[in-house]
Amino acid sequence: MRSPVQQYLESIVEQCRDTEGEVASYIPELADADPDRFALALATVDGHVYTVGDADFRFSIQSISKPFTYALALADRGTEAVDRKVDVEPSGDAFNEISLASDTGRPRNAMINAGAITAASLVSGDSGQRRFERVLDWYGAFAGRDLEVDEDVYTSELTTAHRNRAIAHMLREFEILEGDPEDSLSQYVRQCAINVDTRDLALMAATLANGGVQPATGARVLDTATVERVLSVMATCGMYDSAGDWISAVGMPAKSGVSGGIIAVLPGQVGLAVFSPRLDSHGNSARGVRLCERMSHDMELHLMHVGRTSNTAVRAKYPLSQVASRRRRAQSDQAVLDEHAARSMVYELHGDLLFAGAEHVVRSLVDDAPELAIVDVRQVDDVAAVARVALRGLRDMLRESGGEAALVDPEGALQDPDASTEHASPVFDDLDSAVRWCEDELLRRHGDGPADEQSLVDDHPLLRGLSPAARRVIDDAMQELRFDEGDVVLEAGTAFAGVHVIVSGKAVATVEGPRGEALREVTMSPGTSFGELALGAQDVQETHVLAASELVVLRLSAAAIDAITAEQPDVALEMWRAMARDGYRMADRALRAGAERS
Repeated sequence: MRSPVQQYLESIVEQCRDTEGEVASYIPELADADPDRFALALATVDGHVYTVGDADFRFSIQSISKPFTYALALADRGTEAVDRKVDVEPSGDAFNEISLASDTGRPRNAMINAGAITAASLVSGDSGQRRFERVLDWYGAFAGRDLEVDEDVYTSELTTAHRNRAIAHMLREFEILEGDPEDSLSQYVRQCAINVDTRDLALMAATLANGGVQPATGARVLDTATVERVLSVMATCGMYDSAGDWISAVGMPAKSGVSGGIIAVLPGQVGLAVFSPRLDSHGNSARGVRLCERMSHDMELHLMHVGRTSNTAVRAKYPLSQVASRRRRAQSDQAVLDEHAARSMVYELHGDLLFAGAEHVVRSLVDDAPELAIVDVRQVDDVAAVARVALRGLRDMLRESGGEAALVDPEGALQDPDASTEHASPVFDDLDSAVRWCEDELLRRHGDGPADEQSLVDDHPLLRGLSPAARRVIDDAMQELRFDEGDVVLEAGTAFAGVHVIVSGKAVATVEGPRGEALREVTMSPGTSFGELALGAQDVQETHVLAASELVVLRLSAAAIDAITAEQPDVALEMWRAMARDGYRMADRALRAGAERS
Protein backbone atom coordinates (compact mmCIF):
# COMPACT_ATOMS: atom_id res chain seq x y z
CA MET A 1 0.00 0.00 0.00
CA ARG A 2 1.21 3.51 -0.80
CA SER A 3 1.13 6.06 1.96
CA PRO A 4 -1.26 9.03 1.50
CA VAL A 5 1.52 11.21 2.96
CA GLN A 6 3.89 10.08 0.19
CA GLN A 7 1.20 10.63 -2.43
CA TYR A 8 0.54 14.15 -1.13
CA LEU A 9 4.24 15.07 -1.14
CA GLU A 10 4.62 13.83 -4.70
CA SER A 11 1.59 15.82 -5.83
CA ILE A 12 2.74 19.04 -4.15
CA VAL A 13 6.17 18.80 -5.80
CA GLU A 14 4.50 18.50 -9.21
CA GLN A 15 2.25 21.47 -8.49
CA CYS A 16 5.21 23.68 -7.54
CA ARG A 17 7.50 22.92 -10.50
CA ASP A 18 6.43 25.90 -12.61
CA THR A 19 8.25 28.64 -10.72
CA GLU A 20 10.61 31.28 -12.09
CA GLY A 21 14.06 32.07 -10.73
CA GLU A 22 17.74 31.98 -11.65
CA VAL A 23 20.67 29.94 -10.36
CA ALA A 24 23.36 31.72 -8.32
CA SER A 25 25.90 33.12 -10.79
CA TYR A 26 28.41 34.91 -8.57
CA ILE A 27 30.08 31.59 -7.67
CA PRO A 28 31.27 29.95 -10.91
CA GLU A 29 30.70 26.37 -9.74
CA LEU A 30 27.09 27.17 -8.77
CA ALA A 31 26.38 28.93 -12.06
CA ASP A 32 26.55 25.55 -13.83
CA ALA A 33 23.86 23.97 -11.65
CA ASP A 34 20.95 22.23 -13.38
CA PRO A 35 18.03 24.64 -12.78
CA ASP A 36 15.42 21.89 -13.18
CA ARG A 37 16.51 19.70 -10.28
CA PHE A 38 13.87 19.54 -7.57
CA ALA A 39 13.74 17.50 -4.38
CA LEU A 40 11.76 17.35 -1.17
CA ALA A 41 12.45 15.41 2.02
CA LEU A 42 10.42 15.31 5.20
CA ALA A 43 11.85 13.64 8.32
CA THR A 44 9.76 12.88 11.39
CA VAL A 45 11.12 13.09 14.92
CA ASP A 46 11.09 9.28 15.15
CA GLY A 47 13.40 8.95 12.17
CA HIS A 48 11.15 8.16 9.20
CA VAL A 49 12.07 10.06 6.03
CA TYR A 50 9.81 10.70 3.03
CA THR A 51 11.58 11.76 -0.18
CA VAL A 52 10.44 13.00 -3.58
CA GLY A 53 12.46 13.85 -6.69
CA ASP A 54 16.24 14.25 -6.73
CA ALA A 55 16.60 13.62 -3.00
CA ASP A 56 19.88 11.71 -3.35
CA PHE A 57 21.56 14.36 -5.51
CA ARG A 58 24.40 16.03 -3.59
CA PHE A 59 25.12 19.74 -3.57
CA SER A 60 27.04 22.19 -1.39
CA ILE A 61 25.26 23.14 1.82
CA GLN A 62 26.18 26.84 1.53
CA SER A 63 24.43 29.12 4.06
CA ILE A 64 22.36 26.29 5.54
CA SER A 65 25.61 25.60 7.37
CA LYS A 66 25.22 28.78 9.41
CA PRO A 67 22.81 27.65 12.17
CA PHE A 68 24.82 24.46 12.75
CA THR A 69 28.16 26.26 13.11
CA TYR A 70 26.43 28.81 15.34
CA ALA A 71 25.18 25.90 17.46
CA LEU A 72 28.72 24.49 17.73
CA ALA A 73 30.09 27.89 18.77
CA LEU A 74 27.39 28.14 21.45
CA ALA A 75 28.20 24.62 22.66
CA ASP A 76 31.94 25.41 22.78
CA ARG A 77 31.93 28.94 24.20
CA GLY A 78 28.58 29.41 25.92
CA THR A 79 25.86 31.93 25.18
CA GLU A 80 27.42 34.94 26.89
CA ALA A 81 30.76 34.62 25.11
CA VAL A 82 29.12 34.22 21.69
CA ASP A 83 26.72 37.12 22.36
CA ARG A 84 29.71 39.40 22.96
CA LYS A 85 30.81 38.73 19.39
CA VAL A 86 27.56 38.36 17.43
CA ASP A 87 24.08 39.71 18.12
CA VAL A 88 20.68 38.04 17.63
CA GLU A 89 18.78 40.91 16.00
CA PRO A 90 17.19 40.69 12.53
CA SER A 91 19.16 42.84 10.13
CA GLY A 92 16.57 43.32 7.41
CA ASP A 93 19.50 43.15 5.01
CA ALA A 94 20.54 40.74 2.30
CA PHE A 95 22.76 37.80 3.28
CA ASN A 96 26.01 39.44 2.12
CA GLU A 97 25.46 42.95 3.49
CA ILE A 98 28.19 44.47 5.63
CA SER A 99 25.85 44.71 8.57
CA LEU A 100 27.74 45.61 11.74
CA ALA A 101 26.68 47.58 14.81
CA SER A 102 28.16 51.08 14.58
CA ASP A 103 29.30 51.15 18.20
CA THR A 104 30.61 47.61 18.80
CA GLY A 105 31.18 46.25 15.30
CA ARG A 106 29.15 43.16 16.17
CA PRO A 107 27.33 41.47 13.28
CA ARG A 108 23.56 41.69 13.63
CA ASN A 109 23.09 37.91 13.75
CA ALA A 110 24.79 34.64 12.88
CA MET A 111 22.65 34.00 9.79
CA ILE A 112 24.19 36.75 7.65
CA ASN A 113 27.70 36.30 6.29
CA ALA A 114 29.37 38.63 8.81
CA GLY A 115 27.84 36.72 11.72
CA ALA A 116 28.58 33.35 10.17
CA ILE A 117 32.27 34.19 9.67
CA THR A 118 32.36 35.28 13.30
CA ALA A 119 30.66 32.07 14.48
CA ALA A 120 33.18 30.01 12.49
CA SER A 121 36.02 31.76 14.33
CA LEU A 122 34.49 30.84 17.70
CA VAL A 123 34.62 27.08 17.14
CA SER A 124 37.21 25.60 19.50
CA GLY A 125 40.38 24.08 18.08
CA ASP A 126 44.13 24.71 18.10
CA SER A 127 44.27 25.28 14.34
CA GLY A 128 42.03 26.16 11.43
CA GLN A 129 42.31 22.57 10.21
CA ARG A 130 41.22 21.19 13.58
CA ARG A 131 38.33 23.64 13.85
CA PHE A 132 37.08 22.60 10.44
CA GLU A 133 37.41 18.89 11.22
CA ARG A 134 35.17 19.46 14.24
CA VAL A 135 32.65 21.30 12.06
CA LEU A 136 32.60 18.45 9.54
CA ASP A 137 32.09 15.85 12.27
CA TRP A 138 29.42 18.05 13.84
CA TYR A 139 27.38 18.31 10.62
CA GLY A 140 27.75 14.56 10.14
CA ALA A 141 26.30 13.92 13.60
CA PHE A 142 23.21 15.92 12.63
CA ALA A 143 22.90 14.15 9.26
CA GLY A 144 23.60 10.71 10.70
CA ARG A 145 26.46 9.93 8.29
CA ASP A 146 29.97 11.09 7.38
CA LEU A 147 30.04 14.10 5.06
CA GLU A 148 32.71 15.39 2.70
CA VAL A 149 33.79 18.68 1.06
CA ASP A 150 33.38 19.59 -2.60
CA GLU A 151 36.88 20.96 -3.15
CA ASP A 152 35.95 22.48 -6.54
CA VAL A 153 33.18 24.53 -4.96
CA TYR A 154 35.51 25.55 -2.12
CA THR A 155 38.22 26.75 -4.51
CA SER A 156 35.72 28.51 -6.78
CA GLU A 157 34.07 30.30 -3.89
CA LEU A 158 37.28 31.28 -2.08
CA THR A 159 38.87 32.83 -5.18
CA THR A 160 35.78 35.01 -5.78
CA ALA A 161 35.02 35.85 -2.13
CA HIS A 162 36.00 39.51 -2.41
CA ARG A 163 33.04 40.85 -0.49
CA ASN A 164 33.32 38.21 2.25
CA ARG A 165 37.04 38.92 2.46
CA ALA A 166 36.27 42.60 3.02
CA ILE A 167 33.77 41.64 5.73
CA ALA A 168 36.32 39.42 7.45
CA HIS A 169 38.96 42.16 7.52
CA MET A 170 36.45 44.69 8.81
CA LEU A 171 35.54 42.24 11.61
CA ARG A 172 39.23 42.02 12.45
CA GLU A 173 39.46 45.81 12.51
CA PHE A 174 36.67 45.88 15.14
CA GLU A 175 38.46 43.06 17.01
CA ILE A 176 35.45 40.78 16.56
CA LEU A 177 37.85 38.35 14.89
CA GLU A 178 40.93 37.85 17.02
CA GLY A 179 43.18 35.90 14.67
CA ASP A 180 44.08 36.02 11.00
CA PRO A 181 40.85 36.94 9.17
CA GLU A 182 41.94 34.82 6.21
CA ASP A 183 41.85 31.72 8.41
CA SER A 184 38.30 32.45 9.54
CA LEU A 185 37.24 33.23 5.97
CA SER A 186 38.76 29.99 4.69
CA GLN A 187 37.01 27.97 7.39
CA TYR A 188 33.66 29.63 6.62
CA VAL A 189 33.96 29.09 2.87
CA ARG A 190 35.03 25.47 3.38
CA GLN A 191 32.00 24.74 5.60
CA CYS A 192 29.75 26.17 2.87
CA ALA A 193 31.28 23.65 0.43
CA ILE A 194 30.33 20.57 2.46
CA ASN A 195 28.25 18.26 0.29
CA VAL A 196 24.79 17.12 1.41
CA ASP A 197 21.67 15.75 -0.18
CA THR A 198 18.08 16.68 0.62
CA ARG A 199 17.61 13.67 2.87
CA ASP A 200 20.66 14.76 4.92
CA LEU A 201 19.21 18.22 5.35
CA ALA A 202 15.82 16.87 6.42
CA LEU A 203 17.46 14.77 9.13
CA MET A 204 19.59 17.73 10.25
CA ALA A 205 16.42 19.78 10.55
CA ALA A 206 14.62 16.92 12.30
CA THR A 207 17.43 16.75 14.87
CA LEU A 208 16.61 20.34 15.80
CA ALA A 209 12.88 19.49 15.76
CA ASN A 210 13.64 16.59 18.10
CA GLY A 211 15.26 18.80 20.72
CA GLY A 212 18.82 17.99 19.66
CA VAL A 213 18.50 14.20 19.41
CA GLN A 214 19.27 12.73 15.98
CA PRO A 215 16.09 10.79 15.08
CA ALA A 216 17.76 7.94 13.18
CA THR A 217 20.78 7.29 15.42
CA GLY A 218 19.23 8.32 18.74
CA ALA A 219 22.39 10.25 19.65
CA ARG A 220 22.04 13.53 21.53
CA VAL A 221 23.92 16.08 19.43
CA LEU A 222 22.84 19.33 21.07
CA ASP A 223 21.27 20.31 24.39
CA THR A 224 17.72 21.63 24.37
CA ALA A 225 18.61 25.15 25.56
CA THR A 226 20.97 25.64 22.62
CA VAL A 227 18.36 24.23 20.25
CA GLU A 228 15.94 26.90 21.48
CA ARG A 229 18.50 29.67 20.85
CA VAL A 230 19.35 28.41 17.37
CA LEU A 231 15.70 27.99 16.32
CA SER A 232 14.86 31.45 17.66
CA VAL A 233 17.56 33.06 15.52
CA MET A 234 16.52 30.97 12.51
CA ALA A 235 12.91 32.10 12.95
CA THR A 236 13.78 35.80 12.97
CA CYS A 237 16.86 35.92 10.75
CA GLY A 238 17.19 32.70 8.76
CA MET A 239 15.53 33.97 5.57
CA TYR A 240 17.39 37.32 5.50
CA ASP A 241 15.37 40.29 4.23
CA SER A 242 12.33 38.09 3.60
CA ALA A 243 12.28 36.68 7.16
CA GLY A 244 9.08 38.54 8.05
CA ASP A 245 7.23 37.29 4.97
CA TRP A 246 8.48 33.78 5.66
CA ILE A 247 7.51 33.56 9.32
CA SER A 248 4.06 35.01 8.53
CA ALA A 249 3.33 32.75 5.58
CA VAL A 250 5.19 29.55 6.51
CA GLY A 251 5.63 29.91 10.26
CA MET A 252 8.66 27.64 10.80
CA PRO A 253 12.25 28.46 11.75
CA ALA A 254 14.21 28.07 8.51
CA LYS A 255 17.49 28.60 6.70
CA SER A 256 18.23 28.86 3.01
CA GLY A 257 21.38 28.51 0.91
CA VAL A 258 22.29 29.92 -2.49
CA SER A 259 22.83 26.44 -3.92
CA GLY A 260 19.04 26.08 -3.73
CA GLY A 261 18.43 24.36 -0.42
CA ILE A 262 16.01 25.32 2.36
CA ILE A 263 15.49 23.64 5.70
CA ALA A 264 12.48 24.30 7.93
CA VAL A 265 11.87 23.02 11.45
CA LEU A 266 8.55 22.41 13.20
CA PRO A 267 9.58 21.65 16.81
CA GLY A 268 8.36 18.32 18.10
CA GLN A 269 7.07 17.20 14.70
CA VAL A 270 9.19 17.31 11.54
CA GLY A 271 12.24 18.59 9.74
CA LEU A 272 11.65 19.66 6.15
CA ALA A 273 14.20 20.14 3.35
CA VAL A 274 13.75 21.35 -0.23
CA PHE A 275 16.28 21.65 -3.04
CA SER A 276 15.81 23.62 -6.24
CA PRO A 277 18.63 25.86 -7.62
CA ARG A 278 16.34 28.54 -9.04
CA LEU A 279 16.58 31.51 -6.64
CA ASP A 280 14.25 34.44 -6.06
CA SER A 281 15.33 38.05 -5.57
CA HIS A 282 16.19 37.38 -1.90
CA GLY A 283 18.59 34.54 -2.72
CA ASN A 284 16.13 31.85 -1.56
CA SER A 285 14.98 28.86 -3.61
CA ALA A 286 11.92 30.09 -5.47
CA ARG A 287 10.32 26.66 -5.75
CA GLY A 288 11.32 25.88 -2.18
CA VAL A 289 9.57 28.95 -0.80
CA ARG A 290 6.43 28.24 -2.78
CA LEU A 291 6.39 24.58 -1.78
CA CYS A 292 6.90 25.37 1.93
CA GLU A 293 4.09 27.91 1.85
CA ARG A 294 1.74 25.34 0.34
CA MET A 295 2.73 22.61 2.77
CA SER A 296 2.40 24.89 5.79
CA HIS A 297 -1.10 25.85 4.70
CA ASP A 298 -2.25 22.38 3.66
CA MET A 299 -0.74 20.52 6.60
CA GLU A 300 -1.23 23.21 9.28
CA LEU A 301 2.48 23.31 10.07
CA HIS A 302 2.57 26.96 11.13
CA LEU A 303 4.36 27.36 14.45
CA MET A 304 1.51 29.52 15.75
CA HIS A 305 -1.15 26.92 15.00
CA VAL A 306 -2.85 26.35 18.35
CA GLY A 307 -2.58 22.81 19.68
CA ARG A 308 -1.81 21.44 23.12
CA THR A 309 0.76 18.88 21.96
CA SER A 310 2.43 17.78 18.76
CA ASN A 311 3.49 14.34 19.98
CA THR A 312 0.16 12.65 19.36
CA ALA A 313 0.15 9.32 17.67
CA VAL A 314 -1.00 5.76 18.18
CA ARG A 315 -1.74 5.24 21.86
CA ALA A 316 -2.09 1.50 21.32
CA LYS A 317 -2.45 -0.94 18.46
CA TYR A 318 -3.28 -4.63 18.53
CA PRO A 319 -4.77 -7.31 16.28
CA LEU A 320 -8.45 -8.16 16.40
CA SER A 321 -7.52 -11.56 17.80
CA GLN A 322 -6.66 -9.83 21.07
CA VAL A 323 -9.97 -8.01 21.52
CA ALA A 324 -12.94 -10.20 20.59
CA SER A 325 -16.41 -8.71 20.90
CA ARG A 326 -18.85 -9.79 23.57
CA ARG A 327 -21.10 -11.23 20.89
CA ARG A 328 -21.46 -15.01 21.14
CA ARG A 329 -20.30 -16.82 18.05
CA ALA A 330 -21.19 -20.20 16.66
CA GLN A 331 -18.28 -22.63 16.86
CA SER A 332 -17.92 -22.69 13.08
CA ASP A 333 -17.84 -18.86 13.00
CA GLN A 334 -15.30 -18.74 15.79
CA ALA A 335 -13.04 -21.08 13.84
CA VAL A 336 -13.10 -18.64 10.90
CA LEU A 337 -12.32 -15.71 13.22
CA ASP A 338 -9.47 -17.59 14.87
CA GLU A 339 -7.95 -18.19 11.45
CA HIS A 340 -8.40 -14.69 10.00
CA ALA A 341 -8.58 -12.24 12.92
CA ALA A 342 -4.88 -11.37 12.54
CA ARG A 343 -5.81 -9.72 9.22
CA SER A 344 -7.44 -6.86 11.15
CA MET A 345 -5.99 -4.24 13.50
CA VAL A 346 -7.29 -1.80 16.10
CA TYR A 347 -5.58 1.61 16.45
CA GLU A 348 -6.33 3.76 19.51
CA LEU A 349 -5.44 7.44 19.07
CA HIS A 350 -5.23 10.19 21.67
CA GLY A 351 -4.40 13.87 22.26
CA ASP A 352 -4.43 16.63 19.65
CA LEU A 353 -4.16 15.03 16.23
CA LEU A 354 -1.84 17.31 14.27
CA PHE A 355 0.31 16.41 11.27
CA ALA A 356 2.89 14.36 13.20
CA GLY A 357 0.21 12.24 14.84
CA ALA A 358 -1.66 11.71 11.58
CA GLU A 359 1.57 10.76 9.83
CA HIS A 360 2.31 8.22 12.58
CA VAL A 361 -1.12 6.65 12.09
CA VAL A 362 -0.66 6.57 8.31
CA ARG A 363 2.75 4.92 8.63
CA SER A 364 1.48 2.35 11.11
CA LEU A 365 -1.29 1.27 8.75
CA VAL A 366 0.98 1.24 5.71
CA ASP A 367 3.49 -0.93 7.56
CA ASP A 368 0.84 -3.29 8.98
CA ALA A 369 -1.23 -3.46 5.75
CA PRO A 370 -4.36 -4.80 7.50
CA GLU A 371 -7.35 -6.08 5.60
CA LEU A 372 -9.67 -4.30 8.04
CA ALA A 373 -8.81 -1.47 10.41
CA ILE A 374 -10.61 0.06 13.38
CA VAL A 375 -9.48 3.59 14.28
CA ASP A 376 -10.62 4.59 17.77
CA VAL A 377 -10.60 8.39 18.21
CA ARG A 378 -12.53 8.62 21.49
CA GLN A 379 -9.42 9.98 23.27
CA VAL A 380 -8.64 12.53 20.55
CA ASP A 381 -9.20 16.18 21.49
CA ASP A 382 -8.49 18.49 18.55
CA VAL A 383 -8.17 17.31 14.95
CA ALA A 384 -6.27 19.35 12.36
CA ALA A 385 -7.63 19.49 8.83
CA VAL A 386 -4.55 17.66 7.53
CA ALA A 387 -5.29 14.78 9.91
CA ARG A 388 -8.83 14.44 8.53
CA VAL A 389 -7.47 14.40 4.98
CA ALA A 390 -4.78 11.86 5.89
CA LEU A 391 -7.23 9.49 7.60
CA ARG A 392 -9.66 9.71 4.69
CA GLY A 393 -6.69 8.91 2.47
CA LEU A 394 -6.03 5.85 4.61
CA ARG A 395 -9.59 4.66 4.08
CA ASP A 396 -9.27 5.12 0.33
CA MET A 397 -5.91 3.32 0.38
CA LEU A 398 -7.42 0.35 2.22
CA ARG A 399 -10.38 0.23 -0.17
CA GLU A 400 -8.05 0.20 -3.19
CA SER A 401 -6.46 -2.95 -1.79
CA GLY A 402 -9.83 -4.54 -1.00
CA GLY A 403 -9.95 -3.53 2.67
CA GLU A 404 -12.03 -1.19 4.79
CA ALA A 405 -11.65 1.08 7.81
CA ALA A 406 -14.15 1.81 10.56
CA LEU A 407 -14.20 4.58 13.16
CA VAL A 408 -15.04 4.55 16.84
CA ASP A 409 -16.14 8.18 17.02
CA PRO A 410 -19.17 8.89 19.25
CA GLU A 411 -18.45 12.64 19.37
CA GLY A 412 -17.99 13.11 15.61
CA ALA A 413 -14.36 14.26 15.91
CA LEU A 414 -13.63 13.08 12.36
CA GLN A 415 -16.45 14.29 10.17
CA ASP A 416 -16.84 12.14 7.07
CA PRO A 417 -17.70 14.22 3.95
CA ASP A 418 -19.25 11.04 2.52
CA ALA A 419 -21.63 10.63 5.49
CA SER A 420 -25.10 9.42 4.50
CA THR A 421 -23.79 8.08 1.19
CA GLU A 422 -22.76 4.61 0.09
CA HIS A 423 -19.12 5.73 0.35
CA ALA A 424 -19.33 6.58 4.05
CA SER A 425 -17.05 4.87 6.54
CA PRO A 426 -18.66 2.65 9.19
CA VAL A 427 -18.84 4.69 12.42
CA PHE A 428 -19.59 3.31 15.88
CA ASP A 429 -20.13 4.71 19.35
CA ASP A 430 -18.02 2.11 21.16
CA LEU A 431 -15.18 -0.26 20.44
CA ASP A 432 -17.21 -3.43 21.00
CA SER A 433 -19.65 -2.45 18.26
CA ALA A 434 -16.78 -1.77 15.86
CA VAL A 435 -15.14 -5.08 16.74
CA ARG A 436 -18.45 -6.85 16.13
CA TRP A 437 -18.68 -5.19 12.70
CA CYS A 438 -15.12 -6.27 11.95
CA GLU A 439 -15.83 -9.86 12.98
CA ASP A 440 -19.00 -9.94 10.84
CA GLU A 441 -17.07 -8.53 7.90
CA LEU A 442 -14.40 -11.21 8.25
CA LEU A 443 -17.10 -13.88 8.38
CA ARG A 444 -18.63 -12.49 5.19
CA ARG A 445 -15.25 -12.37 3.45
CA HIS A 446 -13.83 -15.70 4.61
CA GLY A 447 -16.83 -17.77 5.71
CA ASP A 448 -20.53 -18.11 5.08
CA GLY A 449 -21.43 -14.93 6.93
CA PRO A 450 -22.49 -14.54 10.58
CA ALA A 451 -24.76 -17.19 12.02
CA ASP A 452 -28.43 -16.27 12.38
CA GLU A 453 -29.83 -15.03 15.68
CA GLN A 454 -31.35 -18.34 16.79
CA SER A 455 -28.10 -20.17 16.09
CA LEU A 456 -26.30 -17.65 18.26
CA VAL A 457 -28.71 -18.27 21.12
CA ASP A 458 -28.45 -22.04 20.77
CA ASP A 459 -24.67 -21.78 20.68
CA HIS A 460 -24.46 -19.76 23.90
CA PRO A 461 -22.08 -21.52 26.35
CA LEU A 462 -24.86 -21.72 28.95
CA LEU A 463 -26.92 -23.84 26.54
CA ARG A 464 -24.44 -25.41 24.12
CA GLY A 465 -22.68 -27.75 26.54
CA LEU A 466 -25.76 -29.09 28.32
CA SER A 467 -27.01 -32.64 27.99
CA PRO A 468 -30.40 -32.95 26.23
CA ALA A 469 -32.16 -33.55 29.56
CA ALA A 470 -30.54 -30.54 31.22
CA ARG A 471 -31.22 -28.39 28.15
CA ARG A 472 -34.94 -29.18 28.40
CA VAL A 473 -34.96 -28.13 32.06
CA ILE A 474 -33.18 -24.87 31.31
CA ASP A 475 -35.40 -24.13 28.28
CA ASP A 476 -38.52 -24.66 30.40
CA ALA A 477 -37.15 -22.36 33.13
CA MET A 478 -36.25 -19.50 30.79
CA GLN A 479 -38.69 -16.64 30.34
CA GLU A 480 -39.04 -14.59 27.18
CA LEU A 481 -39.05 -10.85 27.96
CA ARG A 482 -39.71 -7.99 25.54
CA PHE A 483 -38.61 -4.38 25.89
CA ASP A 484 -39.21 -1.24 23.86
CA GLU A 485 -36.36 1.05 22.88
CA GLY A 486 -35.24 3.07 25.90
CA ASP A 487 -36.67 0.67 28.50
CA VAL A 488 -34.55 -0.13 31.53
CA VAL A 489 -33.67 -3.83 31.45
CA LEU A 490 -31.44 -3.90 34.54
CA GLU A 491 -30.82 -1.10 37.00
CA ALA A 492 -27.46 -0.65 38.72
CA GLY A 493 -27.54 -1.28 42.44
CA THR A 494 -30.35 -3.83 42.33
CA ALA A 495 -30.07 -7.48 43.33
CA PHE A 496 -28.95 -10.18 40.91
CA ALA A 497 -31.94 -10.82 38.63
CA GLY A 498 -30.63 -13.72 36.59
CA VAL A 499 -28.80 -14.52 33.36
CA HIS A 500 -30.17 -12.82 30.22
CA VAL A 501 -29.47 -14.00 26.66
CA ILE A 502 -30.39 -11.58 23.84
CA VAL A 503 -32.54 -13.18 21.15
CA SER A 504 -33.02 -10.09 18.96
CA GLY A 505 -32.34 -6.37 19.13
CA LYS A 506 -29.61 -4.51 20.98
CA ALA A 507 -28.92 -3.41 24.53
CA VAL A 508 -26.42 -0.92 25.95
CA ALA A 509 -24.61 -1.43 29.24
CA THR A 510 -23.29 1.64 31.07
CA VAL A 511 -21.45 2.25 34.33
CA GLU A 512 -21.45 5.33 36.52
CA GLY A 513 -18.52 7.71 35.98
CA PRO A 514 -16.60 9.64 38.66
CA ARG A 515 -19.00 12.59 38.40
CA GLY A 516 -22.11 10.45 38.31
CA GLU A 517 -22.34 10.49 34.53
CA ALA A 518 -23.25 7.41 32.50
CA LEU A 519 -20.22 5.96 30.70
CA ARG A 520 -20.99 3.71 27.77
CA GLU A 521 -19.42 0.32 28.35
CA VAL A 522 -20.62 -1.91 25.55
CA THR A 523 -23.40 -2.45 23.01
CA MET A 524 -24.77 -6.01 23.09
CA SER A 525 -26.51 -7.91 20.30
CA PRO A 526 -28.06 -11.38 19.73
CA GLY A 527 -26.20 -14.25 21.34
CA THR A 528 -24.76 -12.00 24.05
CA SER A 529 -25.56 -12.60 27.69
CA PHE A 530 -25.56 -10.15 30.57
CA GLY A 531 -26.40 -10.07 34.25
CA GLU A 532 -24.22 -12.96 35.36
CA LEU A 533 -21.35 -10.70 36.43
CA ALA A 534 -23.41 -9.74 39.47
CA LEU A 535 -22.66 -13.20 40.80
CA GLY A 536 -19.10 -12.02 41.35
CA ALA A 537 -20.14 -8.71 42.93
CA GLN A 538 -22.03 -9.97 46.00
CA ASP A 539 -25.16 -10.48 43.90
CA VAL A 540 -25.43 -6.73 43.17
CA GLN A 541 -25.98 -5.49 39.62
CA GLU A 542 -23.18 -2.95 38.88
CA THR A 543 -24.07 -2.04 35.29
CA HIS A 544 -27.13 -0.25 33.98
CA VAL A 545 -28.65 -1.95 30.93
CA LEU A 546 -31.02 -0.17 28.51
CA ALA A 547 -32.77 -1.45 25.42
CA ALA A 548 -31.16 0.29 22.42
CA SER A 549 -33.92 -1.01 20.13
CA GLU A 550 -36.89 -3.33 20.41
CA LEU A 551 -35.34 -6.09 22.47
CA VAL A 552 -36.17 -9.75 23.11
CA VAL A 553 -34.26 -11.68 25.78
CA LEU A 554 -34.46 -15.08 27.42
CA ARG A 555 -33.98 -14.81 31.17
CA LEU A 556 -33.00 -17.57 33.54
CA SER A 557 -34.08 -15.76 36.68
CA ALA A 558 -32.33 -15.83 40.05
CA ALA A 559 -35.36 -17.68 41.48
CA ALA A 560 -35.17 -20.29 38.70
CA ILE A 561 -31.46 -20.80 39.30
CA ASP A 562 -32.11 -21.26 43.04
CA ALA A 563 -34.93 -23.74 42.34
CA ILE A 564 -32.86 -25.84 39.91
CA THR A 565 -29.94 -25.83 42.36
CA ALA A 566 -32.18 -27.07 45.20
CA GLU A 567 -34.41 -29.50 43.32
CA GLN A 568 -32.29 -30.87 40.43
CA PRO A 569 -28.66 -31.00 41.52
CA ASP A 570 -27.50 -32.93 38.43
CA VAL A 571 -28.84 -30.20 36.12
CA ALA A 572 -27.53 -27.52 38.48
CA LEU A 573 -24.02 -29.01 38.29
CA GLU A 574 -24.09 -28.83 34.48
CA MET A 575 -25.52 -25.30 34.60
CA TRP A 576 -22.93 -23.97 37.04
CA ARG A 577 -20.10 -25.68 35.16
CA ALA A 578 -21.28 -24.03 31.95
CA MET A 579 -21.44 -20.59 33.57
CA ALA A 580 -18.04 -21.06 35.24
CA ARG A 581 -16.43 -22.16 31.98
CA ASP A 582 -17.87 -19.11 30.20
CA GLY A 583 -16.78 -16.80 33.00
CA TYR A 584 -13.21 -18.10 32.88
CA ARG A 585 -13.23 -17.86 29.08
CA MET A 586 -14.26 -14.20 29.25
CA ALA A 587 -11.71 -13.46 31.98
CA ASP A 588 -8.92 -15.16 30.01
CA ARG A 589 -9.83 -13.17 26.90
CA ALA A 590 -9.81 -9.91 28.87
CA LEU A 591 -6.44 -10.69 30.45
CA ARG A 592 -4.88 -11.64 27.12
CA ALA A 593 -6.23 -8.48 25.47
CA GLY A 594 -4.99 -6.32 28.33
CA ALA A 595 -1.54 -7.90 28.25
CA GLU A 596 -1.25 -7.47 24.49
CA ARG A 597 -2.35 -3.84 24.63
CA SER A 598 0.03 -3.08 27.51
